[in-house]
Amino acid sequence: MTVETAEIGDEAVDPELVAIVRAQRARALQRPPLASVTPAQMRRRAAEEFAPWNHEPEPVAQVRDFLAAGVPVRLYDPAPGAAAGTLLYLHGGGWVIGDLDFEDAALRRIAGRSGQQIISIAYRLAPEHRCPAALDDVEAVVRWAASDPSEAAIDPARIALGGASAGANLALGCALRLRDRGGPLPCFLLLMYGAYGGGAETQSSRLFGDGRFGLPKAAMDWFWKVYAGRADDADLDYAIPLRADLADLPPVFVNYAELDILRDDSLALVKRLRAAGTRVQHRAYPGAVHGFTQYAKASALARRALDDAADALVNALA
Repeated sequence: MTVETAEIGDEAVDPELVAIVRAQRARALQRPPLASVTPAQMRRRAAEEFAPWNHEPEPVAQVRDFLAAGVPVRLYDPAPGAAAGTLLYLHGGGWVIGDLDFEDAALRRIAGRSGQQIISIAYRLAPEHRCPAALDDVEAVVRWAASDPSEAAIDPARIALGGASAGANLALGCALRLRDRGGPLPCFLLLMYGAYGGGAETQSSRLFGDGRFGLPKAAMDWFWKVYAGRADDADLDYAIPLRADLADLPPVFVNYAELDILRDDSLALVKRLRAAGTRVQHRAYPGAVHGFTQYAKASALARRALDDAADALVNALA
């Protein structure tokens, strides 16, 4: 089901997310718009906002931080010593916000449900590090993982790449880049409510661009500008994947939130991937808003989406 009417109110929001959406609106009225503050202020604001949602997360047998190819990463291993695949994961945050703590609770749930290990990647952030810096970091970690490193028990044949929002963009962009450079390609892509179109106007951006359900178009446009606005032509197909040839990719899981300005990016991506002959699994979440998987403590819908992602991962890796 897809909302198509311009008269959309809170009755369209999943009931367990309504209070969260209204709290976001109240905060927005009390502080400057996201794109009008410094990146450091944005990051502090986001860290404060999401800390409660990551507090007292589900336990995972082993969680440790280290450097992989010089990039900070966090390993979540639900069953040390057991044969498992590996998801290399990229957090959201508009390429500007986020760190290894940003989606900690969500990743613990996916690891626990799937039994697969996850390595979360703290790629460099814009605007201090514009495109292709983040892609360089992701590619470096993929190559490190494919080399069967001693720091983690990784099967090079069972590596998936994924992320949420800007992280989904980076996962897809890096897969395209590795394809064009002769590999190593991941065996699976896990893409959650991603940004793929470079800010092009879509029906969902018109419907939800005012930000009443979370991410406003003005902020998303600013994120695109500071990440990819100065990218060389050679990098733009990786920064804006809907510009690219999408052939010869591994199987892909794509989801989207119904009340999200990025909804139609995912719909367009699914159509393009299928036209290119790629096997695609597609999940839609009616009543969901951008970033909803962060709110699993309060939302059964968020928990279901994380569990669906975990199940897709099991099917691909186990």
